Amino acid sequence: MYAYTKMIMAAMVMMLAFTSCDEDAALAYDLEGVWQGSIVGEYYHHRYGDNDYDTEIMFSQRGSWYNGGTGYEIDRNYRTGRYTKNYFEWSVSRGRIYLRYDDGSEVVIRDFETYWMGHKMRFRGYFDDRYTGEALASFNLVKVESPNETYDYFYSRQAPAMDENEEE
Repeated sequence: MYAYTKMIMAAMVMMLAFTSCDEDAALAYDLEGVWQGSIVGEYYHHRYGDNDYDTEIMFSQRGSWYNGGTGYEIDRNYRTGRYTKNYFEWSVSRGRIYLRYDDGSEVVIRDFETYWMGHKMRFRGYFDDRYTGEALASFNLVKVESPNETYDYFYSRQAPAMDENEEE
């Protein structure tokens, strides 16, 4: 009886572990593509000394059902004509999205959701500094290009509640 109970417990632990990985892979799949919109808060002011920017973010997976890849962020200031492109590596782990920019800064995306409005997928949430936890900005983006357009999921994803002591 003890061995039987032990096998059931091991099977349950494995199911939970694989479910988490599957959710991360599904989220990474949903992120792949080009998103456009705005970021509100001190994010742009912190980087550029100005707040009038629109953003384009591209997520590219390393392979099918891989939990991360590479990408870029383009910030455009239409008032001044300023244009900046930053490259990053990204990953999804335990329902969190991590971005590591080529300039060394790192961001975690928290309290996010993807959802459909009309025929477009939306992505909104918050950027925090990875190491200090400082809230940098909120964002609201629309998916404008997807390599998976025919197969995109038609349901929402939300970040799980964040434990204050949680780390990647």
